[in-house]
Order: sequence, then structure tokens, then C-alpha cells
Amino acid sequence: MTPVVSKLLLLAFGLLWFPGFATAASPGAPPVFGTPAQKSLSQASASARQLISIKVTGSKRYAEKDIAAASGLQLGTPVTDDDFKKAAVRLGDLGVFSDIGYKYSYSAEGTKLEFQVTDVEKFVPVHFEDFVWFSEEEMLNRIRQAVPLFNGEVPLSGKMPREISDVLQTMLVERSIPGQVEYFRSGPSNGAPESILYNVENVLIQIRNVEFTGAAPEELPALKEAARRVFDREYSRNVLTALVEHQLLPIYHARGYLKAAFGAPEPKVVKPPSAETAGEVKNLTIVDVYFAVTPGRQYKLKALEWAGNQAFPTEVLQKMVRSQPGQPANTVRLADNLRDIQKLYGSKGYVTASIKVDADFDDPASTVMLHLTVNEGAVYKMGELEFRGLDNSLESKLRNAWKIRPGEVFDSTYLSEYLPQARRLLPSELDWDVASHVTANVRDKTVDVDLIYTAKAVLR
Repeated sequence: MTPVVSKLLLLAFGLLWFPGFATAASPGAPPVFGTPAQKSLSQASASARQLISIKVTGSKRYAEKDIAAASGLQLGTPVTDDDFKKAAVRLGDLGVFSDIGYKYSYSAEGTKLEFQVTDVEKFVPVHFEDFVWFSEEEMLNRIRQAVPLFNGEVPLSGKMPREISDVLQTMLVERSIPGQVEYFRSGPSNGAPESILYNVENVLIQIRNVEFTGAAPEELPALKEAARRVFDREYSRNVLTALVEHQLLPIYHARGYLKAAFGAPEPKVVKPPSAETAGEVKNLTIVDVYFAVTPGRQYKLKALEWAGNQAFPTEVLQKMVRSQPGQPANTVRLADNLRDIQKLYGSKGYVTASIKVDADFDDPASTVMLHLTVNEGAVYKMGELEFRGLDNSLESKLRNAWKIRPGEVFDSTYLSEYLPQARRLLPSELDWDVASHVTANVRDKTVDVDLIYTAKAVLR
């Protein structure tokens, strides 16, 4: 279709496209392209300027009615060309769309508007680190009321993260909490942000106690003992998440409750923040934390099934696993046993060997079959051995003491044997620290060992 024909068709619908027609939004917001009517709305009759429909196309994330509401336009009200520009800019400032366009037409019945939008690709969840005075549901409801198009995730640009911060700050002020809301992008240091984390500054929140609901009496003592490590510590969702993952869940996994689950931590304020008094910390909040526990079914081990092992027969590996069929499936002990098996493989040069565990549950029988798949990888040989921080004489002594020669099969367990022996060859009047770096070279299947020594005088 030629440009002339396209223009004629648009004219038939009362529309005319002006390429490059755009209005500026806030910095970082997407450009907004509008298709104005052939004749300005300001020159149309009063009835023609009544907004009678808003249509939205292009978004896969948001409902049409929600985008229309976020535009700020209302059906049945008189509108102008400038109203459409402002509405499009308002949507762009949220940061949820990478492109925004609009077009409209009018007749004696009124004006019809259509937005064309494209969702941004990257959204991340929001996490509330230490807002112990509110439930998560309470915070989410307040944010949804105040922040258009918020659904638990936010784009990394635009106004939305800051508007959420403003809502949370208002909630603190309403409760007379003397804190300041801060937020930042959270994720690996060498990777893209994975979430936006909100926290409260200028208030110290301390954990007094941890309680568990839904736990059986048999597990409560172990749970209580494991939880003691966070008593008197500063409240943090990250700290409590780590407590669940590394301390509390293993209590159940060691007893065969392989599907045990803990609810989100629920803090209860037992002392709100107050002004500084004798013997107290200013703005100190003390909380008790409650965890809802769902132990689930206790599974007994049906059998272990091995696959992929060639260097060592199944009988050898099986003897290293202290799990008996018919007993509760202790996956904590199994993990320890598998680490020992990896060391065995490493002692024979299989330094990249790994073991994958898949569980096949039989709920009616309350049993589990564990499939252990070994990926042995290649045999690695000794590569380069480097010493740093030593003079030539000491380096010669320590190099001669190293038993694995270049080209020989590398034993990944040897370093723990070598380092105490090497320390005895060093001058005893100095205090020696050693940092070891072991690098497996995938291309030539060799292992390089780099030992960095640091000496300091012994204080007598």
C-alpha cells in the first residue's frame, strides 16, 4: 500500500498520522506518539468532545480497564487533544511501557480513544525487609490503592518504585514510627537486579523470641534451639529466610519430612520505638517472630538407585551411604555422604564430578525412591604449581615437598594433607597465613594450584 493510499484511508476514518509527532515525558520514560484528529477537538462541538470509549491494545501484562484507569481519563467527561498527551505521559512515567502511542476519532456521538502500548521486558518483585508494624497484605493493599498498575512487580525505571516508597513512608508517619524508608535494587554483584528491596532506616528492630505453630512436640526442642541464634539480632527477612533454609528445614529433612514447609515470618511488635530513656536504645522496636510450620508426610526410604557411575562400582558407593530402606529418609545425612563420595571421585582426578538426586514419592505408601545420577566428568591431571610470598629458598623446599608431579592424576584431597606438612618447613618465628586457589582448566583438563603466603611477626 502506498503512502498516499494510507493517508486517504486514515482520512476516511477522520484521522491523520503525522510521523514523528511526540510529546516529552519525564527523563527515562518512553516517547509518546499521538495521532491527532484531522480537526482539533477544541474546534468540535460539545457533544463530540465527550469521551465515550477508551480502548487499549498491546499489553500482555495488564488488563485494558486497568490501563484505562491509570491514564486518569474518565468516560463521559469533555476532553481535548492536550488531555490525551498528558494521559499518555502519565502512563509513560510509570515505566511499565517501552512504547506508547494513541489515536482518536470523534463524531457527533462523542470521542473514541485508543492507546497502543508495549510492555517493558524486565519486571522484578518487591520485597519488604523489616516493616514489622504492618502485615504484608496491609502494605500491598495500600500500595495498590495509590500506585496505578502495581501488581507485586515493578519495572526498574520510571516512577513506580519511588511512589511505593512514598506510600510506605506515609504508613510509617501514620503510626508515628520515626523511620525513613529506603529502597535499592537487589541481586548478585555481577548480575542483573532480581528484586527491589524496601527497608526502614533509623529504627533498630531486635528479635526477642521465635515461636512455631503447627510443629509437633517432638520437633519443637530442636526448632527452639536452632532459632536461638537469631535472638537479640536485628530483624531481617533475609536473616530469617536463611535460618529457615539452613537450620530449620534440615531438622525436618533429617526425620524424613521431605515436603515440610515454613510460612513467611510473622513479626509481632512487643515494644514499639520510643524516645531515648535511661538504659534504652533510641527508636528501639522489639519483636517476637512466629513461623507457621506444615510438616507434611513422613517418608521412609524405599531404595536408592544409582546411574552413571563407571569409575566406582555401585557396591562401593552404596556402602558410603548410611541410609537403610524402611527407615525415615534422612536427606541431610545423605547430602553429607554424597559430599564424601565427591571427595572420593576428586581423589582420582574427577574434580568436576557431581551427583544429582531425584525423588520419586509414593504418598499412599509414605515412601520415597531416590535416584542418584553421577556425572563423573573427565580425569584431570596436575598442571602448574605456583608459590607467592616466599623467597627462593623457601619456595624450593615447599615445591620439593609437593608430591603430585605435572601430568600425574590430580588428587583434590591432597592439598589438605600438604598444607600442614608445608607449614612445618616455614620459619617458626613468623606467623604464616596461606591462601590457596585451585583452578580446573576445562580445555586441557589440568588443575593449577596457586599458594599465596603472608608472614607477620609473632607477638610474644
